[in-house]
Amino acid sequence: MEAITGVVRAGDTYVLLGSMPYVDDESPSSVAWWSRDGRSWKLAQAFPPEVRLLTITAGGPGFVAAGLDRDRESAAVWTSIDGRTWQAATDPSLGDGVIGELVATESGIVGFGWRSDNDDQALWTSADGVEWLAATNETGLAVARGLQAVGSYGGRAIAFVSDGEDEPPSIWETTGRAEWTRTGQLNDVAQVARVAGGARGWVALDGRRAWTSPDGAAWRRAVPGPDVTSDVVVDDAGFVAVGYVGSLPGETCGDQRDFAGLTWTSADGRVWNRMKVTREFRSAMVT
Repeated sequence: MEAITGVVRAGDTYVLLGSMPYVDDESPSSVAWWSRDGRSWKLAQAFPPEVRLLTITAGGPGFVAAGLDRDRESAAVWTSIDGRTWQAATDPSLGDGVIGELVATESGIVGFGWRSDNDDQALWTSADGVEWLAATNETGLAVARGLQAVGSYGGRAIAFVSDGEDEPPSIWETTGRAEWTRTGQLNDVAQVARVAGGARGWVALDGRRAWTSPDGAAWRRAVPGPDVTSDVVVDDAGFVAVGYVGSLPGETCGDQRDFAGLTWTSADGRVWNRMKVTREFRSAMVT
């Protein structure tokens, strides 16, 4: 595989979605693997070459993956009950769409993306991962058009949404799908890069600071946080953020520091520690 797109778990099964290097127009660009323990993996599905899947979540019948179908000029959605056998969803509402991010809520699946016919940001919803609707309501479109970061935990999704240039992002949430509620704003920041929830609460990162919340509603003042934002997870032990700083070999613009893949951890989201980079990891990164 060229890269890992995402790993999710439902029941006793893990599914890993990966992208494949380009070989020719007949070779698959996306594949799914399944595992019971996260160590031993078996190939479940090589998707058609015209399908590129960009995101995966646990939800619907079990697992839902989405992206784009170049031949159909449509958002691509595939579902699986067990992670091994996959079926394509061919709902007409997905036409001219691309879905780049999925989150699961207590009432279904929300897909964020854009329309290829007019480049507008868009939002699609589904109760079961198979039948989809393109959102046309005011709150759904407001979240889709200004989305900076979104995460879900315990059936609830929280999104940080741009309210315009030089304005702090607003905070929206839902346990439904298309209808969202504005709950406040996050001051002293222009752009939120990542948000995640878990057993220890919620965290939002901007690449320099971290905001935490015990419930996703009341957010504490920012503290110095991880300088990486490729991903962040929360579990019953605390918070883990991963990514890299510097430039990859051959890059001549952007961050000109020496490349380093970094991991930051915190037990409470308030005090963060950068993990030591071991010798064998100096040219690697987790994203």
